Amino acid sequence: MKKKTMTLILMALFSFVGAKAQVIPSTYYSTVGEGTYYLYNVSQGRFLERLGNNFPGFTQTPTTITLTADGNGYTIQFGDGKYMHTGYWNGQYLWTDGANNSAGIWSFVAIDALTNTYQMKRTEEETYNGITGTFYANGTNASTTVNDDCQWALITEAGYYNYLASSASIPATYFTTTLVAGRTYYLYSPYASCFLYPTSDRAGFQNTPAEVTLTANGEDFNIQFSNEKYLKYDAVSAGNTWANGTVGEAWAFSSFHGATGLFSIKHVTANSYLYAKNSSADAWGGECWGTPDTNNTRYAWALISAEDYANWQNSFVLNETDAVGFSATRDIFNVNPTVKRAMTAGAWNTLVVPFDMAIPSGWTVKEPTGFSGGELTFSDASSIVAGKPYLVKPTEAVTSFSATGVTLKKDLNPTTVDDLTMTGTYTAGMVPTGSYIIGIVDGQSDLYHVDSEVSIKPFRAYFTVAGTNPARIRTNLDNESTGIESVSQKAKGAGVYYNLAGQRVTTPTRGIYIVNGKKVMVK
Repeated sequence: MKKKTMTLILMALFSFVGAKAQVIPSTYYSTVGEGTYYLYNVSQGRFLERLGNNFPGFTQTPTTITLTADGNGYTIQFGDGKYMHTGYWNGQYLWTDGANNSAGIWSFVAIDALTNTYQMKRTEEETYNGITGTFYANGTNASTTVNDDCQWALITEAGYYNYLASSASIPATYFTTTLVAGRTYYLYSPYASCFLYPTSDRAGFQNTPAEVTLTANGEDFNIQFSNEKYLKYDAVSAGNTWANGTVGEAWAFSSFHGATGLFSIKHVTANSYLYAKNSSADAWGGECWGTPDTNNTRYAWALISAEDYANWQNSFVLNETDAVGFSATRDIFNVNPTVKRAMTAGAWNTLVVPFDMAIPSGWTVKEPTGFSGGELTFSDASSIVAGKPYLVKPTEAVTSFSATGVTLKKDLNPTTVDDLTMTGTYTAGMVPTGSYIIGIVDGQSDLYHVDSEVSIKPFRAYFTVAGTNPARIRTNLDNESTGIESVSQKAKGAGVYYNLAGQRVTTPTRGIYIVNGKKVMVK
């Protein structure tokens, strides 16, 4: 099945701890109605929970609430049987310890019907601490006035796990939803972004895929590796799964929380159901447990066909025209990215990419190796290292280039020599005041010192000097010493404006331009 090519903007999969918000798209929000949900605060990017001191709180881990219709609204019940209600004590108006007969009713008022976002408010006016009005759930408190934290969404269990699956390193778009006996797949753990494979006897994990074949065993499946051995359960070593079985043992694949393409895998021929679990990318293959925590995503598995895996490998287009050219929370293994980064022939261009690569034919690549007495020295690079910035002079104009089977590494790797640092960027942003940037005008490159922030596109780099940045420094490239001019004047009068790429600009914004052959800055 053909998959859509996507620009790589990745989110962390299964991140249950930490203060960082989860930005869950509205695609996964539900319409209001009776049932069980997770109550998600859109502004905070976190879920409402009931704290032990009867206060409401926010958490990264979703906690269940149940809506029950009552009159013109709903009661909101937590997993321990308590209800959300209003009341006043010591500056707090929202509580989570209500009994059913005193909890009160909440209505859900649509903010945007297209995205299923709501305000939650009481269905009648109340008076607390001298304040009379209709109280809204205002974050973790209540108020008669509405603020940004009054934006709520209801997310079903299946919706939440579909979101997690979609934001995996290999997203759910590439997961198999219907298992076919006799077919070969890759067995993938989204939790650790790795694949199951056979070691000498146990099942292990690796970053590259390994084939497994499913063969029918009643209503279930045997799981056979390419070496013809089977996945089996053995009580040795605390019940690890093993990869040296000579006879197929039945494993049942069940939907994991209703998420599309995610499965739990149960061993059904032991004394009790045992669930395969991925401990970590460095551990032996999934341990088996009789009573798993079914919310734990270490028990989530996906099957990926060779065709879909190849489609995923080729889906990474890192485009300089996108505000986020590349962003990831973990390294992404074994992909075939295409980088859309234009570079001018015969001029020095800055470049940073998130993967290691050999220097293509026709490219001269330099890296900074010294900075002394106001002179910046560059030397030839032997290869291009992920996250490390370089100067590149191609003999022919470059519009894009590709790589095969590489690891996309999430971290930048700035180069510091003496007091000077060359820093790359994977995303669009602003170069700090006092930095130095490479500009190309009429096919010639020059280094500019800026006295105000200027914009920078992805997959480029800039220079900073510790302490007071000098207005003039020299570069040593091609055995020639080139002066660097301070660009700090403000553009005045009429004239034709060109940006540093040599393109004519009708309405210049803040930045450096060429006007009447002179470098000027518009502030």
